[in-house]
Amino acid sequence: MLWPLVKEPLYNAVSREHEGRRSGAFAGARFGFYLMYTPGMILGVMSDTHGNRRLMFQVAELMQKDLEVDLIYHLGDDYEDAEELAFAGYPVRMVPGLWCSAYQMASIPKRLRDEIGGLTVACAHAAKDLRHVERAASLILTGHTHEARIEPLGASLYVNPGHLNRSQRGGAPSFAVVSIEPDDVRAAIHETSGVIRTEQTVSRSRLA
Repeated sequence: MLWPLVKEPLYNAVSREHEGRRSGAFAGARFGFYLMYTPGMILGVMSDTHGNRRLMFQVAELMQKDLEVDLIYHLGDDYEDAEELAFAGYPVRMVPGLWCSAYQMASIPKRLRDEIGGLTVACAHAAKDLRHVERAASLILTGHTHEARIEPLGASLYVNPGHLNRSQRGGAPSFAVVSIEPDDVRAAIHETSGVIRTEQTVSRSRLA
C-alpha cells in the first residue's frame, strides 16, 4: 500500500521469465517497486490495449515524461501487455481482462484495492468484478467497454480510460490521468497526443 510520506513496497504478480509468458505460464513471481506519496501524486490509467504495444508504450512514455505520472494502472486486455510495461521498468498495477488467460487463474487477482494518500483506489477490468468493498472506494477504475468516461456516483469517482486498441469501437483511443491533490481529485481523459478531451474536478470531502 501507499501511505502519505512513507515509503512502502507495492507489488503485482508477474511471470518469472520472459519465455514463461509465451507458454501462458505464470510463475507467481513478485515485481516490486517503491513510491512515496506527496501532494499532487498523479496516476495514469490505461485499458484494453489488445496487443497494440506500440501505442501502449507511446502512451506510457507520454504519461511519465510529459504528464509526470507516478504510477500506471493497466486495467486488462491484455494482461501480457501490462507485463511488458512492468518488465520495461514502468511502475504498474495490473488486472487481467475477460479475454486474458490470466483471468481464469486463481493466483492472479481480478481486482485491486490500494490506499493512496488517504484515498481508497479500487480497480477491475469490468464493473461486474467489483465487490461491495471495491464499490465503496473513493476512486474506482474500470475498462472493458472501450468508452471513456468520468462520473461521480455517490461518494465515489468512476473513471474509465477508454481503450488503446487499433479498432475505433467505443471511439478514438484514449487514456486517463488522475491527480490526487490535498483538497481535490482531478480526472482527465486524454487523446493519445496528450490533449485533454474532458476533465472533472471533485472535492475530496465528497469522496469516501
